[in-house]
Amino acid sequence: MNSKIGAWLRLFRVVNLPTVPGDILAGAAVVSFGTPAPLAFKGILAAAATAVLLYMYGLADNDIVGAATDNDRPIPEGLISLGAARAARSICLYGAIVLAYLAGLPAFWWPFALATVICILIYNRTKSPLLMGLCRGLNLLCGYAASYNELPANIRVAVVAALVWTAYIAAVTKYSEGEEADPAHKRRVGLLIGALVWLQLAVVAAFSFLFRDIALLAVQLAMIALLFILKRLMPKVSAS
Repeated sequence: MNSKIGAWLRLFRVVNLPTVPGDILAGAAVVSFGTPAPLAFKGILAAAATAVLLYMYGLADNDIVGAATDNDRPIPEGLISLGAARAARSICLYGAIVLAYLAGLPAFWWPFALATVICILIYNRTKSPLLMGLCRGLNLLCGYAASYNELPANIRVAVVAALVWTAYIAAVTKYSEGEEADPAHKRRVGLLIGALVWLQLAVVAAFSFLFRDIALLAVQLAMIALLFILKRLMPKVSAS
């Protein structure tokens, strides 16, 4: 693999990207219980794509902030310049904004997306496990907000689900501290992070079986398949 291409794949943790749409799909599925309105499938797909761009924005920002200390990342290794990384960060952010606008995502999606960006920026500068959890929890709420053309009444269900997401990721992030010094610890952390994918699948599958709508499940299964393919094709591209 070309070293420059490999550097960008590492910067954006490409192996991990298929896990991001699962939060959106779970957010769409979990709030459907007790809500008779049909899902806005186009909005869900647009929110999923936007979530990936915001995730990539956060990864670029993370490596820019840590360029002076994270010696094993592409920027300090000299494979990607700070200028190129800043340009990529901007492209991801503005790309997400343009995509959301063109897709016509509902007005109540934007506050959740803005809160996600704020949490990303603060996390990258503080490394707070709670903020990492909030990034994922808010991602789920973005899926909830994009699922309907009108705001559903059962926002409490979405908030509870987001809190579960937040608590789980925050706990795993806290547990992961010091993983680089212990290979066994790092493997356990990898298993805990990987479990989020199966949690996403369980929520989406429950929705699909209850409502006999397999569209969300098909997308989630495609993301899981892509995740395993990327892990097989690019085992040396770090997902952390």
